[in-house]
Amino acid sequence: MRTIPLLVGGALLVGLTACGSGGITATRVDASVAPTFANLYVLQQAQNGAAVSVEALHSQARCTRGDQSTPDRGAGEDWVCQVQWIKQGPAVATYSLHVQTNGCYTAEGDGPADVNGSPTITTQSGDVVANPLYKFDGCFDTT
Repeated sequence: MRTIPLLVGGALLVGLTACGSGGITATRVDASVAPTFANLYVLQQAQNGAAVSVEALHSQARCTRGDQSTPDRGAGEDWVCQVQWIKQGPAVATYSLHVQTNGCYTAEGDGPADVNGSPTITTQSGDVVANPLYKFDGCFDTT
């Protein structure tokens, strides 16, 4: 008799998990990561004394989940994003993402080293500060 409640409970849990991550798609992740990166890049450059505008960067993100056999949707720790922007020609940074069922994520830099490879940067004035592009959080609407 205990087997039936366990099966029903397990099916309910699977159903709720699927509903919670249904709004997580590559398009939504892309649309959140690109502007978040751009705003933080502007901050990082300002820390180094350079004036850059978000609009001038033309940032874009291409995010995928897992390997080619994994659909690019749903929560998980296996999202990877390539962010491209204009910096005297195209530049690309890579991020590993942990996307939660509520649409919030943590992005951790995987290179290049001069952009997001170090937790701190040294400013033009010699101060050591947190690198805003090393690791950042964001959220997007999943509905």
